[in-house]
Amino acid sequence: MNPTARLLLAATLFGVLPAAPSFARPEYAARENAACNHCHVVPGGPRNFRGLFYAANNHSLAAFDNQYEAKLAGVDPAAVGGDAVTKTPNYPRRTVPAGLNYIYPDIEGNRVNLARYAGSVVMIVNVASQCGNTPQYAALQKLYEKHKERGLVVLGFPCNDFGAQEPGTEKEIQAFCTEKYKVTFPMFAKVAVKGQKQAPLYRRLTDKAANPKFGGEIEWNFAKFLLNRKGEVIGRFAARTSPDDPELVMAIEAALKEK
Repeated sequence: MNPTARLLLAATLFGVLPAAPSFARPEYAARENAACNHCHVVPGGPRNFRGLFYAANNHSLAAFDNQYEAKLAGVDPAAVGGDAVTKTPNYPRRTVPAGLNYIYPDIEGNRVNLARYAGSVVMIVNVASQCGNTPQYAALQKLYEKHKERGLVVLGFPCNDFGAQEPGTEKEIQAFCTEKYKVTFPMFAKVAVKGQKQAPLYRRLTDKAANPKFGGEIEWNFAKFLLNRKGEVIGRFAARTSPDDPELVMAIEAALKEK
């Protein structure tokens, strides 16, 4: 009798679950340093969508955004087995807007492909917790709540580049935002928005060649870039500009009306 069979027999006889070796991680899980339930809801059970994606495409799961990929594939992100089989012809071939072709960890460390927001009107803001502009969180949240059903999403990127006004950890930043300002719009891990360590997203946003009309170095915390549903930058608003500024609101309203 082989080791797996002995373990299964023991589980049957003594009413206990077999130890981990009965579900030895397959090669791809070992390569990704992920447990089997990364690709199976129950180890040894049918694959979930993430597992089917890996098996079909042999792509790394390190940057896999289940929500984004499932949307493209036309399946429920929680689907397993036959329900998780892609419904979209030629998936995973897709065209991603250049302005959203980036992957970043959110404030809880989950990888997020910004392309999941393609088709939405996106406002990207570099935020900080100890700045004179910090109260703008309240107006950003209000703006998001008012327009999110129509397709607006606000993306907050904490940065410590200006006056060291975001010194905390992601956990501390998240607690501050949610407890003090009740923030529910997507927040990301800390990034650099200028200098040698500048995040690629901000390198593109500020690059005069890639973004000739709205490029230029970020001036301070709470600078705002507005992207239309195609992922194109259509506006930039200064750090001191309040999110409820009439000109900014007008620009959002106009972008939301576009199909």
